[in-house]
Formats: sequence, C-alpha cells, structure tokens
Amino acid sequence: MENNLAFFDLDHTILSTSSGRIMFKGSYKHGLIGKKEIRSAILVNTLYRIGIISAQNAVSRWMKWYRGMSVESIVPIAAEWIEELKGLVREGAREEIRRHRENGTRTVILSASPAFICEEMRKELGMDDVLCTELEVADGRLTGNLRGTYCHGMGKLERARRYCRDRGFALVTAHYYADSIADLPVLEAVGNPVCVTPDRRLERVARKRGWKIVRW
Repeated sequence: MENNLAFFDLDHTILSTSSGRIMFKGSYKHGLIGKKEIRSAILVNTLYRIGIISAQNAVSRWMKWYRGMSVESIVPIAAEWIEELKGLVREGAREEIRRHRENGTRTVILSASPAFICEEMRKELGMDDVLCTELEVADGRLTGNLRGTYCHGMGKLERARRYCRDRGFALVTAHYYADSIADLPVLEAVGNPVCVTPDRRLERVARKRGWKIVRW
C-alpha cells in the first residue's frame, strides 16, 4: 500500500543545483552583494565544511548582508531566481512527486532553503506543503535574522516530527528523499529513506543499511 506522506529535500534532490547558489549569483548580478561578500561566503562555507562553525552560524552570517533591504525591492529579483530554478528541477523528481500525488500521498518540501523559494517551488510542482527556513521581517524589511531555527539536520527532524504529530501522520511510515549526510537524522527516522544521487558519505551509509538509492 502507498504511504500517505512523502518529504522531499529541495537542493540537489528536487533540484540539480543549490538554490543558495542561484540566490547568491543573482544577488551579485543585481548589486545586493559585492565581491567582498562573495569572498566572505566562500570562506564561511569552507569553515562550515571543515567543522569550525555550524550550518546555522554560516547561514546567519550570510543573511546579515540582506539586513535592511525591503521585501518589496527583492520580490522582482527573487522572481528571476525562481524562474531559473524551475528549469533546474530534475525530471525524476517531477515524476516521483507526480506518482505520490496520484496515489493520494501528501507531498511536502522539507528544506533548508528560504520559504519564499520553497513556496514557489511547491506551487510549481503541485505539492501540498513546505517545511523550511524562514527569514525574519519587520516593517517590510529583512532584519538579517532567521525566524526560528535553521531547517537543517536536527532542525529538519524537529519540524518533520511536529508536522506528523499535528496532522496525525506517522513519521515511521513516511518517505524522505534527500542527498546529503546532513539529512541523516530524518532519513533514520522515516520508514522509507530514499537517497537521491547521494554524496559519498551518505552513499556509504545507504549501502551499509540497505537504503534505496536513486540517481535522477
């Protein structure tokens, strides 16, 4: 019998790229950030990858660059990012989401990406809901802070558990499609983990545990 809940990661799972990469590229193109911020982004990303700073710390640093920008001014620029991302959806992801929907499964984006990107991708794919990172807004302007915690690692698991509890689903029977070792907490918690073109560390874990691996 088909499961009634399927979570999908966005970056490198539904998408063939990272939404953050498109966001930073577009931010530079439109002058929201400069070469200094790009160099800083590379440094921060390196510090995160070697374990000196946390993912939340890294993202919090990046978001400070947008502090004080009005939501109204960013909307048309963000629309460009969304259009580019729509063209980077993996066909395998579209087919799998469509298959779940046809079987009556509730489909949910579970992603570290910001809500304004996840919500538009949800609409593009006809999905039911999003659980993601939210940016804090005050008086129509970005504060440079996150609203709540970063939706990454254990943060994803906390959101998934809460979602299931609030809506009467069982996490232990759900699907989760993801690509990164950072997604391990949720992959371990669901009954149907699916590793999509996984990174090397996740692929080793998946093969050891007999998890399904797909390459879209």
